[in-house]
Amino acid sequence: MKKIFTIIALSVINCNIVKAETANCTGGECEFDFSNHYKYATTLCLQTLSYEPVKTDLLSFTILKTGQECKIIESSRDD
Repeated sequence: MKKIFTIIALSVINCNIVKAETANCTGGECEFDFSNHYKYATTLCLQTLSYEPVKTDLLSFTILKTGQECKIIESSRDD
């Protein structure tokens, strides 16, 4: 029973990690994976990000590693 519970718990944790929102940014142009808010965006943050975990909101996104919030200037949901 403990073995089955452990397998289920690890599967749930793994699914949450795999589906995390990530960003790829260069020069203020960003592309997002698994975001509910946008697919592409322009921001004033000029960091280069490569599959960096982020948390997106309607008007900004937060880089989880540094806690920096980047405001969105323009965005689209085109796939």
